[in-house]
Order: sequence, then C-alpha cells, then structure tokens
Amino acid sequence: MLVSLTVKNFAIIDNISLDFDKGMTVLTGETGAGKSLLIDAIGLLFGDRASSDTVRFEETKATIEGVFSGYAKEVDEILKDNDLPIEDFLVIKREIYQNGKSLSKVNGEAVNLNVLDSLASFLGDIHTQFDVVKLVNPKNYFSFIDDEKINDLLDSYKKSLKEYHYYSKLYQEKIDEETKNNQKIDFLKYQIQELSKAKLSVSEEETLKNEVKMMDNHEKIMENYQEICDSFDNNDLLDNLFNALNALKKNESYDDNLKNLIERFESSYYEIEDIYNEVLKIKRSLDFDPKDFEDKNERLSEYSSLKRKYKMTTSELISYLSDIRKEVETILNYPEYLEELKRQKEKYYEESFDIAKKISKMRFDNAKVLKDNLVKVFPDLSLKNTSFDIVVKESDDFYPNGINTLDFMISFNKGEPLKELNKVASGGELSRFMLAIKAVSCTKVMNKTFIFDEIDSGVSGEVAFNIAKKIKEISKENQVLCVTHLPQVASTADTHYNIEKEVLDSNRTRTSVKVLDYEGRVKNIALMISKGSLTEAAINLAKEFLK
Repeated sequence: MLVSLTVKNFAIIDNISLDFDKGMTVLTGETGAGKSLLIDAIGLLFGDRASSDTVRFEETKATIEGVFSGYAKEVDEILKDNDLPIEDFLVIKREIYQNGKSLSKVNGEAVNLNVLDSLASFLGDIHTQFDVVKLVNPKNYFSFIDDEKINDLLDSYKKSLKEYHYYSKLYQEKIDEETKNNQKIDFLKYQIQELSKAKLSVSEEETLKNEVKMMDNHEKIMENYQEICDSFDNNDLLDNLFNALNALKKNESYDDNLKNLIERFESSYYEIEDIYNEVLKIKRSLDFDPKDFEDKNERLSEYSSLKRKYKMTTSELISYLSDIRKEVETILNYPEYLEELKRQKEKYYEESFDIAKKISKMRFDNAKVLKDNLVKVFPDLSLKNTSFDIVVKESDDFYPNGINTLDFMISFNKGEPLKELNKVASGGELSRFMLAIKAVSCTKVMNKTFIFDEIDSGVSGEVAFNIAKKIKEISKENQVLCVTHLPQVASTADTHYNIEKEVLDSNRTRTSVKVLDYEGRVKNIALMISKGSLTEAAINLAKEFLK
C-alpha cells in the first residue's frame, strides 16, 4: 500500500505531503483544484512518461516521492533481479527537469522506466473514466481473463513461436536460394579448380619476389662480391691479420693484461675468416640460369594475374578458396540442410500449437468464471437487466498471444439480443461495467493500491450508492484512493482529503490539501449535495450519508 506521497513543483502544486492509511480514502474538491494532478503524480511513480511541461513555472525541476509498505513478495524479487537494495519500505522517486530530462530512483538507486512498470503491476492500479475506452477494444479483453498461469504459458508460447517464425522464414529463404545455388555451383567449382591448381602460398610468393629481384640484378651483385674477394685476396688481408695476431701473442709473456685483448683479436680473426668463406660460397652459388629466371617470372606472373582477376591479395585468395569450398559443400548437402530446417520448423509449430491449445482451454474456463462472477455483480451496479457472454474462439493461425480471438457480447436491455460491447453501451453503462470488472478482478489480489479517478462520473441516486458500496468492498482487502464528485462515494470513505486551489500574495496559484474531520466532512459533503450552497437540509442529509 501507498504510505505517503510527496509532490513538489508539479504543475500548480508547490509542496504537498500526504499520509495514507488502509481502507478507502477519497479526494474531493472543485474541478481544476489539482485532484487529478495527484493521480498523475502517482502514475509517474508507476512508470508513466514524464513531460517537462509539468514542472511548475519558474522552477527547474519537479519531484514526486512515494513510500510503499506491505507489498507483495514479487516486489522484492524484482528488486533482487535488478540489484536494488531491499529495505523495510519501498521508496520510489521521480525527478522531472525543465530541460526535458528526468531521473527515476528506487530505494536511492537510479532505474529505468521498465523497472517502475514491473513494480507497478504489484503495487497498484490506476483507473480513470477514460479507461472505458479499453472496453471497446477486443485486444484488451485478454487482460481480464488471463491469469498468472496463462501468462507463464504465454512466455513459453512466445519463445516457441519466435523460433517457429525464425525457422519458417529461414526455410523459405533457403528454398528460394536453392535454384540460384544450382546455377552458382558450376562457377564456384571452376574457381576452386583454378585456385587449387595454382597452389598459392604467401611464403612462396615472397621467396620468388626475392629470388627474381636478385637474378634481375645478378651482374651488379657479382661485381660487389668480386670486389669483396679482391679486397681479401689482393691485400693478403687474412695473412696480414694472422701475422698481426701472432705478433701480439709474442708480447703476452711481457704483459699479462694482453690476454683479454688477444682473445678478442683471435675471435674477430676467425669470424672474419668465416665471413670470407661464406661470401665465397654465395658467390659460387650465384650462377645465372636464364631458364630458371624465366620460370620464376612466369610463376610470379601467375600470382599477379590471379590477384588482378579476383581483386584480392594472395592471403585473401587463399581464404576465399577455403570459403567457396565450404559453400560448395553446403550446396551439395542442401537437401539434407533443408530437411533439417523443415524438421525444426515443424517441431516449433507443434510446440507452439500445443501450448496455445492449453492456453485456449484455460481461457475458456476463466471466461466462464468471469462471466458468472460479473453476472452476480451486475445487480449491485444497477445493471440488473443486463445479459452478458464472453465469446472465446480458436483459430488455425498464430496470434501474438495465442490462437484465440475474444469478444464481450452484452445487452443492457431486457429482450434485446447480445451485441458487441462497443456497439451498444453508453458512457455511464460502460463506467459501471468497468467497475464490475474491477470489483471482480480485485478479489484476486490483496494489499494493492487501487486508484479510481472520477470513474463514477455521470451517475447519481441509487446507482451512486451502489458504486460507493462496490468501491468500499474493494477497500476491505486493498487500499483504495478515489477522486470523486459524488457525496454518496465521499461519505463511504475511511479518510477524506479535500483539495483546494488558492491564490497567494505573489499572485501565484497553488494547490493545498487538508484532511477533514467529521465536521469538515459534513460541510464538504453538504456542499456537494447542494451544488455549492450550504443549506440546513444539505447538512442534515450529509450527516445521514455519513451514518
């Protein structure tokens, strides 16, 4: 239940704090005083979208905070699933800024509107006189007969149906592709043959490029190697270095510090000798073979030709060959692939249909229960001549919520045939019919906050008393907040708030709220009875109402 509500800088509300108790609370006041603004504020706590237009003039932000207690265990599960702190009380806060931004918090932690919406389904329900529009749209009828068990099955149904649609679409796409693939496979086989025959290799290409480069510059390379050899041979370079090394060794007996230097010299001498021998080997191996040069150039030309043709690098060609081999293998195995897709499609069709049939049976049963319960409630709301039926039909087609179509058939006049609800009901009858549905559905839950915003509009007399009685019944197991202009409803409440609009010295308008004691309620209800004139007869009648 809603324990307290604080609203700051919201439209004409500057700062209001209200405490709520169990049972039935009514909010009364003149039109435009701000009663519906309080309901709108609670709606924001339940996840309604915010507008910067609601921020009070000359203020930067509006703030709405609600404190809840005694709520269903599912609330704690939602908090746990969203890593939100679990406290003794649930505190929901909305901040709406003049620049269009808004912030939502639960127990001090920022959340998105989806979390608020999830919490709202277990915290409360807001019903306005405009909710009757839902009654003339058959798409909304399912919410009146679908229970928790059906909703659980619907989750499974939707998952299965999603898989069925996926495999159906994929299967049809692959059927359409099969003809194209049969035409494509010859071309792919030709490419595989061409690229396989080429035996492409990135390392081979790089080696060929290096070898051809050397062969292309063979004469210059040989000249450079010859120059190196001449430097050694003509100058007796190795012999002279060897003689110098021996001369240095002779001085070792005179100077112990020469040992390290001799080792370095000796190591360098043998390293230079080894380098010279390696150069000789390379020089002798570089005999130019025109035929080999031609073969290597032709091989490189094959690489270049394939890269130009396919507009790919060598590594990309190698990857492409692997890909098209897999593609050809897939095409060749296409019949088996299609058969597997078909099996999956049929599997999820059967699964979806089986779940939908279970849901359908439960809806037939629930529809009968709802019908029977509504028929019992109708006389209490001056709908005693009303005939009603819920028509549940099954289809061979899948819909987002099963295989059913649903319609409410009703006649508000004795002897008249049943017709679709949206074709026969007046506004007042629709309001009472909606209240009948709410009265029946409210018996399924406890400790929830039900908010009725002027759903009793347009009725009077005995009907008004019956509506008051029905709302009071709902408040026995749930908290009820009710905005009303009817003295019959106002007098039934456990707590009575009166809302007024006042003009301040600063020429600013604001909303004020006051809880009424007995005398205040008598006066308020008397004014409602006499339409603004406080007469003795109205006062006496107000006292009778309060009895």
